[in-house]
Amino acid sequence: MDLNMHLPTLLVTSIMINLLIGGMLWAIYHLRHRERCFLLWALACLTFVAGTALAVVNEITEAPALMQFTVHLALGGSPLLLLAGIHALVQLPMAGTRGSSRFLYGASLLYLFGLVVSTGWDPVAARFLTALFSALVFSLAIYRLASIERKPRLPLRILQTLFGIHGTLMMAQVLVIAVSVTGSAPLDLHGLLKLILVNHLLLVSATAMALPLLAFTRAEQALVALAERDGLTQLFNRRAFYREGNLAFEKAREDRSLITVLMIDLDHFKQINDRWGHATGDEVLRIVANLMKAELRDDDIIGRVGGEEFAAVLRNNNREAIEAVTGRLLQRIVEAGREVDGVPVHLSASIGGASLALEHAAFSDVMASADRALYQAKHNGRNRAEFVTASAAAKP
Repeated sequence: MDLNMHLPTLLVTSIMINLLIGGMLWAIYHLRHRERCFLLWALACLTFVAGTALAVVNEITEAPALMQFTVHLALGGSPLLLLAGIHALVQLPMAGTRGSSRFLYGASLLYLFGLVVSTGWDPVAARFLTALFSALVFSLAIYRLASIERKPRLPLRILQTLFGIHGTLMMAQVLVIAVSVTGSAPLDLHGLLKLILVNHLLLVSATAMALPLLAFTRAEQALVALAERDGLTQLFNRRAFYREGNLAFEKAREDRSLITVLMIDLDHFKQINDRWGHATGDEVLRIVANLMKAELRDDDIIGRVGGEEFAAVLRNNNREAIEAVTGRLLQRIVEAGREVDGVPVHLSASIGGASLALEHAAFSDVMASADRALYQAKHNGRNRAEFVTASAAAKP
């Protein structure tokens, strides 16, 4: 492969690409309610542009040591701003968590000290330190992305892959410089570094396209949550609950398995609202929602389907286990609802349950059976759970 490429031309190309990408990210920052992550990513591109532009001047002229120091400071600061943007996206401080920030501050101080010592003494050593520091920062970025619990995972995996290649290229540059300095093997240092730069240009473009994808995915998830989640309890709203319940019903039919639907209604909730106010009533609803999320399994479907009505679809086929869960839930509601916001609410709930039976032609039929069981629990004294039998489920 011909490595005899014109370095200033490559550097100018790098400047143009990063200017375009930085401008795009800056525009997105202003169009998307000034999200700080886009500002930091734009600054990362512009910092890289500044460093590269100074590198062009340094390549053409005999630049002083201070300019060489500034070049490496800008090129090393660019991935730091990239990492800070990721931290801003996940609402962390710019330097990350306490443990990672200490490590990052320590590495940055060592990098600055190394630049001060090496820039006037040996420019190759400064290039070595910048590549090593950049590889370290990209490794931290990969670690931070891996710690994000968010779906879909595809944008995160794309960025992790790109950062991994970035870090590998920087480490390749470190090795090339080390081998060249030690003289253990004859290498075309400038040619190999140019080849690494070409690959870096391609990676910068791909990374800049993937960063907005990550942020836009987060925004889309927020919109979906607004459409599907109850704003007070963050449970599924009625429409989303029925959609998920229908899917669970169809899958249970295909797999010849069972599902159980629970209808939960808070006893005398209107009296709580009338006597203690809607703020206390809202807190009661949040408490019950959190108790349901704590007591039921992660793969169970939970929703708020009415004012004080909740519903759940359980994929547990064990009737004894389901009765134990409902009994425990009723007990915890009583315990947590004795006093809410400093007032004696004395909360309780009634539960009606129905398991999938041959008589059920649709998910709405199972819900109707559970509703009849709930009525029976209310009729039998409240603060209890009743389960409808298969034969009773067939009754209109």
